[in-house]
Amino acid sequence: MTGPADPRWVLAVRTAEQLEGALLRPERRERLIRLGRLLGLSVFDSNLIIAIVQDQARRGHAPAYCPTAGEPQLRMIPLPQPRGWLAALQNPRSLAVAGALITLMLLEALLLIRWGWWG
Repeated sequence: MTGPADPRWVLAVRTAEQLEGALLRPERRERLIRLGRLLGLSVFDSNLIIAIVQDQARRGHAPAYCPTAGEPQLRMIPLPQPRGWLAALQNPRSLAVAGALITLMLLEALLLIRWGWWG
């Protein structure tokens, strides 16, 4: 796992906290799925994480240990990919294009000011 901020790990720990033995009440499951969505996980991946933690509890692990016991399975779930402008920030090519466009706009504004057409 990538650390305590890993959304898969966060949801697994929260799931373990909500277990009653190996059982999870439906209203708690819905809250966990909403949390998963807030963390960027799909509904499918959220349900899969919940199932992994519940399976560890059914195998006899204490709820607090279930995320650790299920870590190999949790790692197989892909991390959510950033969307929108966050995705662009992780793409060096997009950053270069954005930087070039901003530079051109600033140069244009300076030229317009210099020639007295603006301001």
